[in-house]
Amino acid sequence: MSKSARYEWRDQHAALNERMKGFLENPNTEKLEAVVAEMRAYVDAARSGAMEIPTRWTSYN
Repeated sequence: MSKSARYEWRDQHAALNERMKGFLENPNTEKLEAVVAEMRAYVDAARSGAMEIPTRWTSYN
């Protein structure tokens, strides 16, 4: 996996996490729909091969 592909995956994953966090802090229909749309876009990108997902990574959190 290239460095740029890894950064792209990390950025998309972070955006999805932030959207989920916003929904959990203040749940409403609009935010739920945004989270679901973001998750669908993530899955579609992974399925189509437009985005590489690393097979392993190290988390420092």
